[in-house]
Amino acid sequence: MRKTMFWISVALAIGVFSIIFVLTEQTPVQTSVLSSAVNEAVVAHHDNGMGDGAEASSSAGPTASLGVISDLGTALLSYASVRKWAHTVEFLALGIPVSLAFVFWWGRPRGLLSRVPLAFLLCVFASLFDQTHKLFVPGREFDAGDLLFDLLGYSIAILACFACDKIARTIRGKQHSTLDAMAA
Repeated sequence: MRKTMFWISVALAIGVFSIIFVLTEQTPVQTSVLSSAVNEAVVAHHDNGMGDGAEASSSAGPTASLGVISDLGTALLSYASVRKWAHTVEFLALGIPVSLAFVFWWGRPRGLLSRVPLAFLLCVFASLFDQTHKLFVPGREFDAGDLLFDLLGYSIAILACFACDKIARTIRGKQHSTLDAMAA
């Protein structure tokens, strides 16, 4: 089962990296059109009664939650453009299967703490490759600022995946020790 999950994670990581590669191949005009469309969708969603500035009542339920999410999206877009945040989303999507591949890895290194830096380094390499790849696309350029947004994405993914794995191992360990104590 571990080997199957490992290979599924590897296949997903390759698929996500392929999508990132294709997005990097876009011309500046294509990437601007795509980011403008996403930005307009976020603004339209915000202006569609979700973020009109009215106080949400506690009985509003899911609508109040969506208003908070919409306000968060607007706040994030005021900090950086959709194009910058897209890097965080892309590399979050890459960091998850990369991390899972290292979680399911059955060989050496065996320790969880030695696998975290390996997942991190692989994501750093992918991020640097993506930025270097832009140098060969007409009209695109290496942007060190994008590396920070990439870092945010795959760092969140790595921390979340390895933390969940640690919690699962702890729970399984407690269950096994309880079963051992009951058997004795």
